[in-house]
Amino acid sequence: MSARSTGVAQPLPLTVVLRQGATPVRQGSSGDGLWLVRAGALRIAQVSNDGHELVLDVAGEGHLVGEPPGVVSPVTVRVLRPSRLVSVPPTAAADLLAARAHRAAALAADLAWLDVRTRIARRLEDLADRFGRPVEGGRLIQLPLTQDEMAALAGAARESINRALRALMDEGTVRMAARGRYVVRTRLTVVESVGPP
Repeated sequence: MSARSTGVAQPLPLTVVLRQGATPVRQGSSGDGLWLVRAGALRIAQVSNDGHELVLDVAGEGHLVGEPPGVVSPVTVRVLRPSRLVSVPPTAAADLLAARAHRAAALAADLAWLDVRTRIARRLEDLADRFGRPVEGGRLIQLPLTQDEMAALAGAARESINRALRALMDEGTVRMAARGRYVVRTRLTVVESVGPP
């Protein structure tokens, strides 16, 4: 039954705006709700007991962050650029949690089965698709990425990342626009013409 048919107004979802550097979720803390990212970029990372950090993902528009109330968070979420989040109503939570689980499983499969060069290429392509802007010869990722960040994103040692980045640059797949700023070459799609020439 809709709000119109009952005459009861539904409350608007809570919206929060977060500044760069804010940490809305901390690993080990109890969840206070699920949030849908409407704008911005948030770094999702986990630190192991021995202090190694793995950046699991960078959440952007349409991604889910946070945990249901009372669920302990396995990750820390830090704002990379100003972000706007909207609270998720319980009726929408299941689909969004499923989408997050599917993305996490795909990223875990990449970490387990792909070599470092392929992992870093895929992560850069994903970031360029979601956070890039068109520039000559590709898409500029509008997030600064240090080599330590790249290593944490690819689950590899910094030295391995340096070799993989050099290989990607040598083949022209990636170029460095400035320190920590990468341009990913866009793939050309050949479209066959239909009908007479």
